[in-house]
Amino acid sequence: MNILVDSCCDLSPELLERTGATIAPLTLTVGGKDYIDDGSVDIPAFIEAMKATKDAARSACPSPDYYERLINGADGDCFIVTLSSNLSGSYNAAALGVNLAQENNPDRRIHIFDSESASAGETYLALMTRDLIDAGCAFEEIVEKVEDKIRTMNTIFVLDSLDNLVKNGRVSKAVAAVASILSIRLVMSDDGHGRIKQLGKARGIKAALSQMVDVCRKQTEGSEPGSRRLVLSYCNCLERAQQVRDMIRDKCPAIGEIVMTPTSGLSSLYAYDGGVVIAY
Repeated sequence: MNILVDSCCDLSPELLERTGATIAPLTLTVGGKDYIDDGSVDIPAFIEAMKATKDAARSACPSPDYYERLINGADGDCFIVTLSSNLSGSYNAAALGVNLAQENNPDRRIHIFDSESASAGETYLALMTRDLIDAGCAFEEIVEKVEDKIRTMNTIFVLDSLDNLVKNGRVSKAVAAVASILSIRLVMSDDGHGRIKQLGKARGIKAALSQMVDVCRKQTEGSEPGSRRLVLSYCNCLERAQQVRDMIRDKCPAIGEIVMTPTSGLSSLYAYDGGVVIAY
């Protein structure tokens, strides 16, 4: 069984090897320059390029033909993990790619997971899928278990800057201006259906990250100690991510394994410099 993911799935080289996933890269455009998000993007330089332009950074999802080629190049059944269909056209492109691939092989089993998330959320699902494959689970059982997880998974993020969300029209200039003046940082999450909602706000990045950890603690209460996995993605801020990891270990007894990974190009486009994303 094969795993395909779009490039909003944050996979370090170690996690790429661990999952055995194949990446369908999005194309990112910043300041008139295109970047293929295939793992080769220099993230610090990419962030500086975003800071240097007043224009919004853009992304284009893989084409259906590209997904078809990846599916046809894989051997056996396929699972595809995409970022939320409410945030990108990647899911729809993958669905069209599946239709194309099955024209010549209609009996081949392929399932697309709409993560209803992004970044660390996709990484979580890719890891879970690999674990279930390695455990010898049947195709239908994997689909059921991962879809169940999608319905209950939580994704929370804190950004150190709203500049890029303003440029992309996801946050108003007025909100960003007030946040900047008052040093306010927003704590945000998915709304359960792959859209973004605000959970809270705090004065300063440290307070916002502490609030994020408190939300994680409350949402995992009742689970057995050490029974939950958490994925932590970070954008150009390893030391900050390590501090968040240590807070989670201290305050969230239900969390056992913590998987840390730097953000991909696409995740960096939205998380921006200093952003932290957790999914569990």
